[in-house]
Amino acid sequence: MKKIVAVVTSALLALVIWRILAPNNSTQPMQSVSEPKAVIDVQIQQPDVASINKEPATSAVEMSPFQLTSTQKAAKVIASNYRETLRYAPYSQPLSIHDIDRLEPNRFVPVTVPNSDLSGTIALALNKYRFTYPEPIELQLTGEGISRAKVIVSLVDEKNKILFEKGLSVSQGQANTKLPAKEAFNGDIQLKVIADVGGDPITIVAQAKYVQPSAKLVGLKYMDVQGSDLIIALELEVEDAGIYRVRANLFDGGTPLAHLVTKSKLANGKQEIALKAHQSVLPDLSNDLKLMTFIVERMSSVPGERTRYGESLITEISLHAADLSDLKREPYKPSDKERASLQFLEGMAQQTPL
Repeated sequence: MKKIVAVVTSALLALVIWRILAPNNSTQPMQSVSEPKAVIDVQIQQPDVASINKEPATSAVEMSPFQLTSTQKAAKVIASNYRETLRYAPYSQPLSIHDIDRLEPNRFVPVTVPNSDLSGTIALALNKYRFTYPEPIELQLTGEGISRAKVIVSLVDEKNKILFEKGLSVSQGQANTKLPAKEAFNGDIQLKVIADVGGDPITIVAQAKYVQPSAKLVGLKYMDVQGSDLIIALELEVEDAGIYRVRANLFDGGTPLAHLVTKSKLANGKQEIALKAHQSVLPDLSNDLKLMTFIVERMSSVPGERTRYGESLITEISLHAADLSDLKREPYKPSDKERASLQFLEGMAQQTPL
């Protein structure tokens, strides 16, 4: 029985770890990025959280020393990180110049392969990772000794069905081209370039996403102060109703302050969705606040449904009129659910051998 309980406990912790380490599907595969600092959603039954600050965290289950070691170490790391995360509101996490995945969420990392004699490399780069119809795809191929090349675009989900093929004009080891938008570009696409280098064919493959827009971010609707939060209401034109998540980065001049995120169920037509910036990430005074790097997602509502993306018709929203003097300068208070999740993790970290 104890073995079964231990296995179940390990599975729960594995789920927590997966929620933290799971890659963001809106970014390029294999890209090295820092992990989002979002709140971990641990779906478990917990004791009364009212006494969480009065009593030490309890042990989750009884485990053997062998089962304890790896589980306890992982739980300690997760609990420590989660405790630090709860210093800030989950919808308003601090942002620094080192958070490249949030500052450049649509960045494409060039793909590089060696040529046949290993004397050099061939690189393939796109201007971004995710495209929205009718954007063209800008492609650049570089490498010494390239005499000619062609690109083949195919759909990954349909057994690499070829959608488009084009020869590339190569000059001095470089080829630049724009692939025109096509309605057939919808989903995960593969761009395969076959280059002739000194008579040897070299194949290099890049992955990207191409989507039909589900909504458009039009602009700022209004700002307001509610307690410790600066409310930033945005206007969207929704073409496909559903649950939407909107993310944006808050700056003070050129300095990143916070990564803001919100989620709401929206109907078709003109809709409103509000981001919140908690006082813990806001300066006392500023006349150069602005929002940038907008991402609009229509989230999957049923298994197998793809995440769709909207587009932003604006690149920057000035918030210079925000009056920060009305903010209540109070620390963020974690919700009962968040504190219960922390208690569970701390209980796992404090297990003792039988």
